[in-house]
Amino acid sequence: MRWLLVMLGVLFLTGCDYEEIEREIGYKGKARVNPWLAAERFSAEYGEKVQSHASWKTPEYGDSMWFVPAGLLNNEIFNREVEEWVSGGGHLVLLVEHAESETSDWSRHFELPQIATPLVSMLDRSGITLKAEGFTQDEMKAKEVKLDGKVYEVDAVSHARVSSGKEEPGVFTSVPSGEGRISVLTDARLFRNRWIGDHEHAALLDALIRISEYEGNIGFLRGSGLSLWGLLGEHLWPVLIGLLVLTLLWLWKNFTRFGPMESATEVSHLRGYEHHLEALGDFQWRLDRAAALLVPLRAQIVETGQRIATRSGRRDDDFMQFLADRAGIPRERVHRALVETSPPDPAILTRTAADLQRLIQVLH
Repeated sequence: MRWLLVMLGVLFLTGCDYEEIEREIGYKGKARVNPWLAAERFSAEYGEKVQSHASWKTPEYGDSMWFVPAGLLNNEIFNREVEEWVSGGGHLVLLVEHAESETSDWSRHFELPQIATPLVSMLDRSGITLKAEGFTQDEMKAKEVKLDGKVYEVDAVSHARVSSGKEEPGVFTSVPSGEGRISVLTDARLFRNRWIGDHEHAALLDALIRISEYEGNIGFLRGSGLSLWGLLGEHLWPVLIGLLVLTLLWLWKNFTRFGPMESATEVSHLRGYEHHLEALGDFQWRLDRAAALLVPLRAQIVETGQRIATRSGRRDDDFMQFLADRAGIPRERVHRALVETSPPDPAILTRTAADLQRLIQVLH
């Protein structure tokens, strides 16, 4: 009975069917971190350098076009820098909603950006009206936008309202400002990875690039205000270089191998053999024992020297010169060593004893 139930269970399970359900949960890799990756690669086709920044960076002279989330321009300093850059020929594309990199393309919920008063004032000076109170109103849907006399099919939904001049409030506007241009898009999803391929979103991006006054670098900001790591990476290098120079100077000052060369031989504090002899002679001289030390040595030298002179057939020669020739020292030193009775100082006593020792060595 048990085996029958097992067989029935196996047959029942093998007869079941299954259905695969595919659910999108997001991108992987760079596209997950950078929502403008597709737009950046599309812009790179123009041959210009495309820059991607995770935090705020002041646009430079060589930058022709910047895509900036509206939430970044939340203080007077940032707005003044951007306004000066636009007046010099830059093209600012201001993205209002869905412009933050943290916004999920697969979620219906997102945080509405905080539009700062300095940004509204800067747009007013350029003839653009961005209604911050529009976020509390119903969604505005737009199926098309107009740029430079041409209409582009889009799918935009936004709570914000933007307009310039006498035109009706909508989701997009673009006006010249100084020598440059300011464009405002309230629904930034048109240029995000998931939607840039829909409708004519890529064509609108192409038109924005072509309408720029000058050619140059194109920059995309991903929506972080001030990053500690970004500031350190930009401003810490001079400090590190200064610390490195100070460290090298300290090493050069304190390590002997970085300073002047020193003698490899050290002066020994031990007294040499000559010093010991001199000290011994001084001691004996003070005790007035010079005669007691020298007389035995002189007697030994005279006896041995005369015997050697007799054997060598030089008995009648000058004995002093005979000893000087054998020792290799002057005759005067031999005479002083054998004749001088009382040396006047310890140094002479030491030299006399040394000469007598040498004479004894050459005679044996």
